[in-house]
Amino acid sequence: MNKINNSLKQSYKDLSSLLSNIVNTVPMYLFVKDTGDNFRYVYSSPMMNMLYGRYHDEVEGKTDFDLFIDPVTAQAFRDKDMEIVSTGRMQHFVEQIIDPQGLLRSIDTIKTLVPREGKPPYLLGISWDITKQSQTEDELHRYNKRLAMSCQAGRIYPWVWDMINNTAEISIVDNGQIKQISITHESFTDKIHPDDQQMYHDQTVDFISGKQDTLRFSFRCNFFTEDEYVWYEKVGEVYEYDQDKRPYKSIGILRDITADKRHEEDMRAKQLAEESDRMKSAFIANMSHEIRTPLNAIVGFSTLMAQTENPQEKQEYLKIIESSNEFLLQLIGDILDISKIESGKLEFIYSSFSLNELFATQEYTFKMRVEPGVKVIFENTDSNYSIISEKTRLTQVLSNFLSNAIKFTTEGSIRFGYKVIEKGIYVYVTDTGIGIPEEKRNTIFERFVKLNNFKQGTGLGLSICKTIIHILNGEIGVESEEGKGSTFWFTIPCHPIKSN
Repeated sequence: MNKINNSLKQSYKDLSSLLSNIVNTVPMYLFVKDTGDNFRYVYSSPMMNMLYGRYHDEVEGKTDFDLFIDPVTAQAFRDKDMEIVSTGRMQHFVEQIIDPQGLLRSIDTIKTLVPREGKPPYLLGISWDITKQSQTEDELHRYNKRLAMSCQAGRIYPWVWDMINNTAEISIVDNGQIKQISITHESFTDKIHPDDQQMYHDQTVDFISGKQDTLRFSFRCNFFTEDEYVWYEKVGEVYEYDQDKRPYKSIGILRDITADKRHEEDMRAKQLAEESDRMKSAFIANMSHEIRTPLNAIVGFSTLMAQTENPQEKQEYLKIIESSNEFLLQLIGDILDISKIESGKLEFIYSSFSLNELFATQEYTFKMRVEPGVKVIFENTDSNYSIISEKTRLTQVLSNFLSNAIKFTTEGSIRFGYKVIEKGIYVYVTDTGIGIPEEKRNTIFERFVKLNNFKQGTGLGLSICKTIIHILNGEIGVESEEGKGSTFWFTIPCHPIKSN
């Protein structure tokens, strides 16, 4: 029997030693208070002793009022202990104390009652020092707050995209803090403006396939604003690949650039307004000069014609006056057309007409105006077609092409005609004149552009022609080689009908 008792005592002793070693080793504060003896400590672990800066035997038998210099702190602990005794429930809370070095520490504590037979219960407490964790959490909170303020001020939405599963996490600001929301790729793309859908698809497909490892493009979307589309810039890059070297995850931002776009539009409008003012000033200056020239010729040669008795001189003066009248009428016509174009009132009246009749009339008219030795040839293929279009405006374009060809062709020929193509007709005027320098070919259809400033002309004709052809949904262009001639052409969509 004694052997059994001795064995049990040894087992208890071994178990007590094991528990003591565990308590001494585990990084936690363990303490026991006697609720029946003014909540005096009856046990404290070595960690508790380090916290209070006293030896083991100096903690036991003491109360919180003995251990804490600040009575307010001691009373707070006593109130918590009394609450646990009165309710009988375990409690979990965070306490803050100042250690012997004067540092504020955060302690995560669990307190519960341990019953004793015939005596008041013990109060068992287990605590962990979470000071570093709290500091880290506070730092993360402050970082999150700064990030939230930055994102809100910059209208930025950070994102992480799982490119395999087509899901993403977007960070938004909620109550001053960054909040993550999970979305599918489709739920986002459905909110993209219809005009930007294809571009967005092409960009992301290239990104997913690995053709490009970075993204940067702009589009309109109403994902965050249901009532209106907002301009965003999407910037991102791949930061993780799967085992097959395929893009797996990417990271980036969405930036609201609506204000930037509005600023760009404002700047563009300002530039257009400034350019319009410059163009108007140039137009007035140019028109003043151009109008004065034929008027001076008309007035001057009218006087000379009245004074001379020589029939040959009168005939020469008459030709000059007629030429000046013709140019003045053309000039006024161009001015009126530009005014109508600017106001959107350029009239288009559609009718059915014969192409051969239109071209033959132009051939007859311009044969009378060319330099001696220059031929004007309508290249008729013996086929006659009729179309429904704007006859007056097409005549205006063809006449302008022919006028320019005559102006810059002193020998050779001016050949013109039309061909039926798949979607309409192709019209051309080819001359053997001086041609167009390469640096002017790209600007020849702009306003006030003249090949030769010493030749009569406003520099408006080809610009008007371009506008007319574009209104007719056609295309216009020029092919030229300096010193060898030019071919001006246009195409318009229509349905040519072959005539008998």
